[in-house]
Amino acid sequence: MVGATFKQKKLISLFSFLLVLIGGGVVWKIGPGKGNARDITSYTMNAEKGKLPSIISASGELQAEKTINVNPHRQGLIQEVYVEEGDPVARNQLIAKISDRDFPFRLSELRAEFENKQSAFKRRKQLFDEGAISAEKYSEYKKDFLTSKARLEQIQVEGEELLIRAPFKGMVTARYVEPGSFVSPNSRSSTNQGSPKTSVVEISQGLQVIAKVPESEIGRIQKEQKASVRVEAFPDERFESIVNNIAPRAVRSNNVTSFEVKLSLISPPPKLRIGMTADVEFQAGKAEMETLVPTVAIVTREGQPGLLIVGENNTPLFQKVELGSSSGSKTAILKGVSPGDPIFIDLPPWAKGKRD
Repeated sequence: MVGATFKQKKLISLFSFLLVLIGGGVVWKIGPGKGNARDITSYTMNAEKGKLPSIISASGELQAEKTINVNPHRQGLIQEVYVEEGDPVARNQLIAKISDRDFPFRLSELRAEFENKQSAFKRRKQLFDEGAISAEKYSEYKKDFLTSKARLEQIQVEGEELLIRAPFKGMVTARYVEPGSFVSPNSRSSTNQGSPKTSVVEISQGLQVIAKVPESEIGRIQKEQKASVRVEAFPDERFESIVNNIAPRAVRSNNVTSFEVKLSLISPPPKLRIGMTADVEFQAGKAEMETLVPTVAIVTREGQPGLLIVGENNTPLFQKVELGSSSGSKTAILKGVSPGDPIFIDLPPWAKGKRD
């Protein structure tokens, strides 16, 4: 009886040992698998539902309100240039002169001829009034006088064409020629930017901001709306501006639709320059609840904006989205993801070099 009891205890102990061994095998088999699971908590964030600040942000550029490339009335070699880049100019101010060595002599000759013809005509007119000469003789002198006058006026016009003047008050923003440069009257004035071979200078007037506002936000922009402008050159300063024009037609670039909005700067300081990049913040109305994601999470593939969502085996998967407005750090998503969806804000080590 004692032997049977001992055998039963031995069997129970052996059975228990096997259970522990099998259990340990299961733990050993399963445990490491769980330990090797890809942890994405430090690489992802959930899309959230919220409101953007009542400010619409847009990128832009400082541009002149009015710009023109000044060309001469006639072709020739530049004799003198009287202005430099950055110089202020008044309307009709002389900015350059075309060389014509023969002009002074021709002008002097025709002026002397005119004075002689004028004196002769005055004497004959007096004689004609006294009845001393015939009407036919008087007409001949009158014709000679008028012809001489017309020739003098013509060369005076030609002389004025040698002078290149500013068409309006502004600033010289580009100088294209030096003394000795050849210029021609092709398209006497042009609003195209650049350095045309025939142009003398570029003159600009005023300063404005050209901002690109997303299509989703253009309905919140109105004329006379106030905005603040920041330029990269002076990041700690804000410059007041006001909306004066909203483009009637949208512009599509890289599959993003936006509208051009022009803003007038209020008392812009002289340190602001044409071509500076600008960040514009429009004071908008009350914002609506939207799906928001960190702006840094947005990626682009083949021109399409998107997010990297969590795919199979915690691998990033590209998801095309439709972007809304942005506050800088956060961007609204109109289509593509919903609040609570996890999205990658950084690529995990196992996905380096991959985007889906």
